[in-house]
Amino acid sequence: MRKWMFGGILTAIGLMSGCAAPSAQTTSLAAGYQSYQQGQFVAAENTARAFIAEDTTGHNLAEAYYLAAISEEHQAELALAERDYSLAINHSQRPDLQGKSYRALGDISYVQARFNRAASDYRNALSVDSSAPPDQRMLYRLGTSLENTGHWNAARQYLDQLIAGFPNSPLAKRALQRLSMNHFSLQFGAWNNAPAAWKQVATLRTQGVQASVVPHTVAGNSLFLVQGGIYMTYSAAMAARSTAAVRIPQVIIVP
Repeated sequence: MRKWMFGGILTAIGLMSGCAAPSAQTTSLAAGYQSYQQGQFVAAENTARAFIAEDTTGHNLAEAYYLAAISEEHQAELALAERDYSLAINHSQRPDLQGKSYRALGDISYVQARFNRAASDYRNALSVDSSAPPDQRMLYRLGTSLENTGHWNAARQYLDQLIAGFPNSPLAKRALQRLSMNHFSLQFGAWNNAPAAWKQVATLRTQGVQASVVPHTVAGNSLFLVQGGIYMTYSAAMAARSTAAVRIPQVIIVP
């Protein structure tokens, strides 16, 4: 769920109206955020839409578009959410709101494997709201988005920051593993003993697939991975996997 500091929107409305009683318009926007907090996403979106349609000042349009976007995202209306996050950014002068909107856009692109767009939005989130505390998931997704698009050296900055800031987290452990990688490969199998792994390699080579055995240790246990290919981007690895999966359905992509 998207996080919104509910007190922040109420404070912003209060500052706008000064000592006077809040207008019906600002009250309705606050009610929309209350609906969102209660899980009433359709009601929250409808409130945001009504506010946007009736707004005459433009002072709280950014908050209204953000409310619409987070409500739409919860309803899996991702195209609408992307549009409204962008509108929230365009209408806002608040770094925190812009940063949250860019991060949300990055998340939508990331889960849809649009890694160039995800990296751009995550970087924008970091730049517009530099005072925000570091977020480990965003740092990990930014680093892996850069790796997925072939920018392995650029990714190190964000993976290093994740490891330094959250040294004991599961994501930091995953980031540490990725720091030593500089390409993607296809993995055809994982075996407990070397002879079985080399037997698969021999079978693959009769099919015209070049592979080798890569020793690996997990929690003190030895594994022998059968891998092949060097692909600088995730899309190139995906294309190779699609071809290989016709004959070897279990093949996966590994960094």
